[in-house]
Amino acid sequence: MKNTKKRVGKFIIIGIILTIFNFLVYTFIGRVILNNNNLLWLDSMISYALATILAYILHSKITWKERHVTKTSVLMFFLWNGITAFLISPFFTWLFGFLTPFYQSIHQLCANLNLPFDYNFVESTGIYLLVAIVTVILNYLFYDKLVFGTSKKSYSTEEKTYSGKNQPKISIIIPVYNTAKYLPKCLSSVTSQTYSDLEIILVDDGSTDDSKKIADTYAKKDPRIKVFHQENQGQSAARNAGLQKATGDFISFTDSDDQLKPTFINSLLEIYGADTSLAVCGHQYHWVKKNTSKNLYQSPLRPRRHHETKKVYVLKLLAKDGRLYSCNNKLFKASVIKDHQLKFDQKLNFAEDTKFVLDYLKHAEGEIAYTPQPLYIYNFGTDSSTIKTSATIWQNWQTSYKNLKSWLGSHPTPSEKFWLHVIHLRWRISFIRSKRRAK
Repeated sequence: MKNTKKRVGKFIIIGIILTIFNFLVYTFIGRVILNNNNLLWLDSMISYALATILAYILHSKITWKERHVTKTSVLMFFLWNGITAFLISPFFTWLFGFLTPFYQSIHQLCANLNLPFDYNFVESTGIYLLVAIVTVILNYLFYDKLVFGTSKKSYSTEEKTYSGKNQPKISIIIPVYNTAKYLPKCLSSVTSQTYSDLEIILVDDGSTDDSKKIADTYAKKDPRIKVFHQENQGQSAARNAGLQKATGDFISFTDSDDQLKPTFINSLLEIYGADTSLAVCGHQYHWVKKNTSKNLYQSPLRPRRHHETKKVYVLKLLAKDGRLYSCNNKLFKASVIKDHQLKFDQKLNFAEDTKFVLDYLKHAEGEIAYTPQPLYIYNFGTDSSTIKTSATIWQNWQTSYKNLKSWLGSHPTPSEKFWLHVIHLRWRISFIRSKRRAK
């Protein structure tokens, strides 16, 4: 109910903005440019046309944030609003005819006070106001079906209340290396997920502390946990080993010194629509030494526009913030990873997960779905964290930049080149900040 009132309120705001816009159009075109009563019909047509264009812009910003807008949906919007305005305008014109005595009283009052009063201006403005408000209310009631067709399929709550073939299996891959201090909290958060059909894969990468013992102990308590031990080869090798063992429909990654909120998996599944290729959530950034936390990436993620290529869209997201860089706050389709034999680059010790995400998006058909809920708790400054040192080496950033250019291909478009420069500047700033934090 609260969301419904909020959306209706937004539509009313649109109506008010359209009305103010029509005030300006009527005054400027009808009185300044045309200055001819015989051409007032042209004034009305131009006013409605411009108002419809403004309505499209406002709708795309307010109500289409979670949709992929296509040329068809835009055409349907203009047809729907044009027909609606055409059909309801005569009714309100007839309705305002009954208010003529009221206008005459107002006109007499204004004349006594030496105030200007324009009957046509007031009548047209009133009609514009009612047409705009009724149109946006009708959009609220019917746009989902008439403009976008059937709504996107997603994993609803009802679909998850029973077990069976329709319930997807989730593989959570956790590389483990000398994180005995943090591993119990990590595993407790993973096993406490509200979504239960999990395959929890722990890859012990040659730990020399009690991590191996802790992992084996948890595996005995929870049959969903599978532990694999290997010689120390690095985090990428451990993740790749987990990918080889995974049997789930979807795959998620978690670092052994981080935690998940209880609804992490369930919330990501809920936003996984029929045209979704990757689900992403927000972060809770926790500074271990300061014992302070901050929620990151709370702004909405706009959908890709109909004229926007996927590469440009991804570059814009990389330039905006860090929600795409990590592999940990996401839910991947296992079929895409297996069909294209995607792996983490074991030669990299910095931003190897970013390269994996980009490689995945290159092959995955569909859109990116996002929830701003801070469902992944990233602990910064743990004993096992390497990002605080690897991020202070500029050569690592340059290597990542070369990988990004390679991902784009040999002939990037002017738009892609522009956003590459923006990302390069962003990374330079991030490098400087990392150097300062390390001091």
